[in-house]
Amino acid sequence: MLSNISYTSLEGVFFLVLMIFFGKAFRENWKMKNTVVSNSWLFKSWVFGLLSSISFFIIVLVPMKN
Repeated sequence: MLSNISYTSLEGVFFLVLMIFFGKAFRENWKMKNTVVSNSWLFKSWVFGLLSSISFFIIVLVPMKN
């Protein structure tokens, strides 16, 4: 079932852009933790960090199509 999973080079570029965008959003939210009164930065940092990590692990662990 999982042996059929792969992605094209265009999808790889898409995952790379997602990883960069969500990683930057994670860092910006992490830096705002001292300026925001509520804990909304914490939830946003978790969401952006998880999405960035997922896209990274897809790029690293899932093979590309030839």
